[in-house]
Amino acid sequence: MFMKREFYKSVSFKLAVLSVIILTSLITSSFMFYSQIEKLKNQIDYIYFGNYIPVLKLHNIDDNYQALIKCIKTQKVCDRQAFFDNIKKDWKYYNNAYKSDSERKVVNEINKDILASLNKKEKLSTYKAAIKKINFLKEYEKNIAYKKRQEFLKEYSSMKDYLFYNVILLVVISFLFISVIIYSIIKKDNQLKILTKKYAIESITDSMTKLYNRKYFDKIFDNMPFISNANKWKTAFVMVDIDFFKQYNDTYGHDMGDLTLKAVATELKNYFNKEYEYVFRLGGEEFGVILFDIDEDILKECLKDINKSIESLKIEHKNSKISNFVTISIGAIIYEPNSYISCNKLYKLADENLYKSKQNGRNQFTI
Repeated sequence: MFMKREFYKSVSFKLAVLSVIILTSLITSSFMFYSQIEKLKNQIDYIYFGNYIPVLKLHNIDDNYQALIKCIKTQKVCDRQAFFDNIKKDWKYYNNAYKSDSERKVVNEINKDILASLNKKEKLSTYKAAIKKINFLKEYEKNIAYKKRQEFLKEYSSMKDYLFYNVILLVVISFLFISVIIYSIIKKDNQLKILTKKYAIESITDSMTKLYNRKYFDKIFDNMPFISNANKWKTAFVMVDIDFFKQYNDTYGHDMGDLTLKAVATELKNYFNKEYEYVFRLGGEEFGVILFDIDEDILKECLKDINKSIESLKIEHKNSKISNFVTISIGAIIYEPNSYISCNKLYKLADENLYKSKQNGRNQFTI
């Protein structure tokens, strides 16, 4: 039961942590998504405002045409070729910049006039006409950029709303999914509790002594290191054997032997009756005790007491070689948390200590 409680506590805790992790991940993801969308918007803005670089080239072309006209009007020696070179350079940059199909048609028409104007024989009227076309392009570019950005902002707003509602939907679905899992586990837990109450006595107790049986011992004992490690507990495993029990049966009969087994079992059960203390019948005249969260000094006092308590029952045993009454020998080990000794090894060590108690005269304990 302890193991089962710990299992469900562990499952509930892990599910709670999982829920927090999922929700945190979703919220984090949504913020990251939005930050990326904002970044995308800034990048798009940069691209559109980047169109103003070609517009700046148009300004440079306009300035060069204006300077060329001024130079000619003042009748100074005017190096037209220098102006033409600057205009050609800036126009080439502008003309090679990305243009949509409709923009390209407009630019191609003006391109002819600009290239035609770059001739030393052209009159001032040609340059002035070119300036008008350049100014037209500047306004045209501004209008196009403004229009494109408005279209983008509309699509951006729609996309942002779409992502927002999708994130909300994802959070709701995840929450519902987690809730269903938790509900299912709680439901199964309740069903198991009902079944456990109904069949617990029959399935985990020994019919004669009413102690926990060997099958249940195997469950608890196999999980003993895990429970100790998880809770940072020192845990004791105690093996108890009735001294010269074969001789007892031979002398008094098996019916009296069964009564003696029940008496010893009852004494063990009454003594080790606190929380996290488990008493088992391992088989025949052998018993086992598992004590969670205990230290060596307390264990010594317990084993000393139980040795005295069994002898104090004053169950006659005239063929015992050590006492006139029934006694027990004990072998015990203490498992240190995180020492990672296998269950088989622990059992073997306790059994060896039990053997030492018998070799040293019985009616005693060895830790």
